[in-house]
Amino acid sequence: MKAAVLAFGFFGVQAVQAQTVVWSKKANGTNRSINSVAFRADGSKLLSGTNCQPASIRMFDTGSANLDWDYTVGSPFMCIMGVGFNSNSQYIAAIEEFGNVFVFNNTGSTPVIIDTIVTGTANAYSAVVSPVSDQVAVGCSNGHLKIYNLAGGTLSSDINAHTGMVSAIAYSADGSRIVTGGYDDKVKIWSSTGTLLFTCPGHTGDITGVKVTPDNAYVVSGSTDDKIKVWDMATGALVRTISGHMGDVKGIDLSPNGHHIASASQDATCRIWHLATGTELYSLSVPGNIPVTAVAWSPNSTQLVTGSLTSDLVLWDLPAALGLHDAMPSASLAVSPNPAQDHLNIALPVDGQRWQLSLYNSMGQLQKYIADVSGSSARIDVSSLPEGVFYGLLESKAQTAYFRFVVAR
Repeated sequence: MKAAVLAFGFFGVQAVQAQTVVWSKKANGTNRSINSVAFRADGSKLLSGTNCQPASIRMFDTGSANLDWDYTVGSPFMCIMGVGFNSNSQYIAAIEEFGNVFVFNNTGSTPVIIDTIVTGTANAYSAVVSPVSDQVAVGCSNGHLKIYNLAGGTLSSDINAHTGMVSAIAYSADGSRIVTGGYDDKVKIWSSTGTLLFTCPGHTGDITGVKVTPDNAYVVSGSTDDKIKVWDMATGALVRTISGHMGDVKGIDLSPNGHHIASASQDATCRIWHLATGTELYSLSVPGNIPVTAVAWSPNSTQLVTGSLTSDLVLWDLPAALGLHDAMPSASLAVSPNPAQDHLNIALPVDGQRWQLSLYNSMGQLQKYIADVSGSSARIDVSSLPEGVFYGLLESKAQTAYFRFVVAR
């Protein structure tokens, strides 16, 4: 049955709670807020950067939860606002609140600081490492976007980007575009050489996060206006606005296939949305009603990491059904009654064939399995199912058919 599950997905699923905590660790010894989290490219390590004083940069083993590296940022430096690996994980870069970029060599058993790049700005709250070159882009409080070479720390580009602080930066996967967000409430799309291509107005609060889908088709932004917006990369046009959070969107990330958005919010939730429709699929609630301040998606799509205001670094397992949403075929069978109470009548697609029937809940978990269903129709007992949305998969040697139904009593 495992192979069959891989072809199954949602049919307009309502958001559900789907919380499986793998582990939780503190990212700072004095419980300072987490400002940034990042996975290594192979998913084996997690980085976190925190508020001060003192600020911490920590690296954890994703599988064992072991603390592999603990770097305390001492005086005269302040908070760590962003952390990240370069594409081959040879370097780690961290942006410090006063505009200094710490560059670490990550080729040994423990990262070693090799350079401190001084941007010359009063503050810097965003930085991202290029996916195709060993460069780091830094957003400055004076509205400039500066790009430095990791090796040697030399300045490559200095772009007058926003009228307010550059608060969020993202590269496209191929490195051909840079996206910035600012305290002027705007998202901007640039060429890699610093030519402004599009300005995207529409948010009514500071931009807190920007990401580009892996196919370079869309830009996603989050803001203190509690909204997420999706923009067309080729035209800069607004595609949709996603509402649902009851507080500032503090950070966003995209699933590796680009189909889903994860958003961290002041409202103490991390939510997962379907990019193509804006539908909320899942909500992860942090215990204690603590604001979620950072989020990152694992490279293999199966996990998320969140950071909180009280320094809780939490690794979550994602429900198996999440990645199946976009592989879903259209429902091909009518069933009745729908909503159902105790039974369900199914008109089988082809009389005379023998079918296997599987019923799943909205998280993709198998709820009922019948090995042999035949005839022109079938009456299925669903009295043991709780109220909610369910999906059916009928399989024969030659065919597969799907349906959706609701149990309501």
